Amino acid sequence: MGRYSVKRYKTKRRTRDLDLVYDDVSSPDSIRRLKNQEIDETKPGLGQYYCVECAKYFESNVALDRHRKSKIHKRRVKALKQRPYTPLEAEAASGLNVVKFIESVEKYKQSEEYKNAHKDEYEGLLNQKKDELDSILVGSSSKTESSKSEEDMVD
Repeated sequence: MGRYSVKRYKTKRRTRDLDLVYDDVSSPDSIRRLKNQEIDETKPGLGQYYCVECAKYFESNVALDRHRKSKIHKRRVKALKQRPYTPLEAEAASGLNVVKFIESVEKYKQSEEYKNAHKDEYEGLLNQKKDELDSILVGSSSKTESSKSEEDMVD
């Protein structure tokens, strides 16, 4: 019974697989839902700072920005640009469910055309920034505070 006899799984840093994340990134509604989550005390940063591509939570906006500039994030984004391999694709290669596969390819082409037509909207949603946790918890945003201070200066 040596240290190599027991198979150990490295699950501490395991993230969601690319095919699941690809489904999250595929529609603007799912991106909005993931970016605008309710406050959850069990998640880092109360669940407010989330990277959709990597499926990770961060403590602050600064940590999220630093992560977006990292090599790991850039690799993940590059991998998500390609369609992930699916079991349906494997079945079609062996001659089963070819009609379903052709339908899924057509659906994929349509979704890619939609993404290319609305590229600015997708990038805006993915790069959306949130206020700091203090202002989120209080319920006021920095935009409303700055407009109030400008109104006070005018009066």
